Amino acid sequence: MRGRLGGFLFASVIGTLQTRALAQRTEPLHVERALGAEECPDEADLDQRVAAIRGRARLEGNASYEVEFSRSGDTFSATISSGRSGESQRVLEGRGTCASLAQATAVTLALLFDSDADHTAAPRALPPAPPPKPEPSLAPPSALDPSAPRPSLDGTLSLGVAGLAFVLTPLSPAFTGELGLHVGGFRAGLGVLWNPPQSLALESGQTKVSLLSGTVRACVALARARRIELDICSGLFAGAVSAKADGAGISDNAARTRSYLALPFELSLAQLSAPFGWEVSATALAALAHHDFEVEGLPVPYRAPRVGAMVTLRALALWPW
Repeated sequence: MRGRLGGFLFASVIGTLQTRALAQRTEPLHVERALGAEECPDEADLDQRVAAIRGRARLEGNASYEVEFSRSGDTFSATISSGRSGESQRVLEGRGTCASLAQATAVTLALLFDSDADHTAAPRALPPAPPPKPEPSLAPPSALDPSAPRPSLDGTLSLGVAGLAFVLTPLSPAFTGELGLHVGGFRAGLGVLWNPPQSLALESGQTKVSLLSGTVRACVALARARRIELDICSGLFAGAVSAKADGAGISDNAARTRSYLALPFELSLAQLSAPFGWEVSATALAALAHHDFEVEGLPVPYRAPRVGAMVTLRALALWPW
């Protein structure tokens, strides 16, 4: 009776050991996910990742590994332990999401499983873990890509009306046109300014004066807000002022043409988005060459100051080059 009882106990112990060995052989991977790390892969997901990397499923040996995922703030951690005793631990970390950490953990386990399959005699050491994939940067594309597109080059055509003050008369209308280029915060153009004939009263008649001038203008942006920009401009006005006097006692050939040269200082507010825009500007005109007209024996009808002014409203057309 005692012999039978002893044999039964011996058989039970042997069965228990075989069951544990079989469990270790058929469950080589155990995964735990701490609070906050629920997005990390479970055993089935991680096992599929490892199988995809190795090209075959499950470990042929009898070694087992435990993986514990945890989270602290925006940092995810994976602790890989060899065996149920927790020896030979390896810790991997990743920021942002658990996706890159999950892939790095799968690569590390695949290397371990392949090492176990080789049945090397030397004690196994965990290979160095590959670094997690970097999270996408929040930097703007232009800061990362050296081939980011440069500011476009636009052609411009403008037509406008202006109020010209203290040049020919105290105040007179004028018309402008300009053809130019616009790139980034800079633009430049060649144009024309026409002040149609204006009448100045004489004691015995009148004098009609007009101005036709070519213009060169360059502008640089001082500030931008959405599609509106504030520019400062300068250049050169070069042309001619014509005058003709009529009246009693005034000869028919009392006509003169004089040169006009002025340096503009302009402040402009413009909307420069294609295909159409607008511009409002105020300009001070410092006269470099200007002559007042007079008829012999009569007082000068108008003496212009050395600095005139102009306020302009322009309509713009823009097209990319």
